[in-house]
Amino acid sequence: MKQIDRLRTLVSLGAVSLAVYGAAALFGSGTTFAAEPAVKTENVTIAGKSVRLKVPTEAATGKPWLWVGEFGGHLRSLEDGLVAEGWHVVYVSFGNEFGSPAAMEVWDKVYEELHDKRGLSARPAMLGISRGGLYVNAWTRLHPDRVSVLYLDNGVCDIRSWPGATKEKAGAGDWKLYKTVFGFASDEDAQAKSVRPADGFGPAIKAGVFLISCHGTADTVVPYVDNAKQVVEFWEKNGGRFKLFPKEGGDHHPHGLPAPKPLIELLCAEVK
Repeated sequence: MKQIDRLRTLVSLGAVSLAVYGAAALFGSGTTFAAEPAVKTENVTIAGKSVRLKVPTEAATGKPWLWVGEFGGHLRSLEDGLVAEGWHVVYVSFGNEFGSPAAMEVWDKVYEELHDKRGLSARPAMLGISRGGLYVNAWTRLHPDRVSVLYLDNGVCDIRSWPGATKEKAGAGDWKLYKTVFGFASDEDAQAKSVRPADGFGPAIKAGVFLISCHGTADTVVPYVDNAKQVVEFWEKNGGRFKLFPKEGGDHHPHGLPAPKPLIELLCAEVK
């Protein structure tokens, strides 16, 4: 039994040595490894809605922040990477409102609390993941002077594409809910009167809002050509500044980049 135990110990030590050797080869011999630190989170209620804030140990100059339209926490590595740079990250739990006027009224209250009272930057960066694009686009149209960066990540920009184009399939419930939220009586009414992707963005370009699109080129759920591309082309035509992160052959998932450093660096550079 002692020989078996000794053999097990040697095997375990060998596995550890191999893991350390492999890590050193990948990251460098001087690299040390530690568990990912927990990010401080604060939960508050504003205008009757739950608001989650990720809070940095020390805020960067100007107190920059990222405002996530939907799916807060989905791009955790991006969020936590920004927190490590001194950013706050904010998510308002008010889903399935498709960027409605009611949602924007709540966002006005959140902005008042976070900027006017807590002193966060006057111009947050906005992150629109999938349907979250509808929220951040709506906010940017309403308040171009309260946005530094508009970042669309496979973002919905036209309800005719999603959920409109999928209303006979998986998006039937979302399409029905969208019509109810916006008070449209029929499919035809919604198709005719809903905002189009590039509508109302002229003031944002004049205000210097920087546009980012990170997207799968083969997205079958929220096709780039029907959504963010329309916004990108408007920015380009009107002299706006923008940066694209196309993922060749990528579908709707996964969102973001495998390594978010380029996005983090760009956001930090563009947020004033």
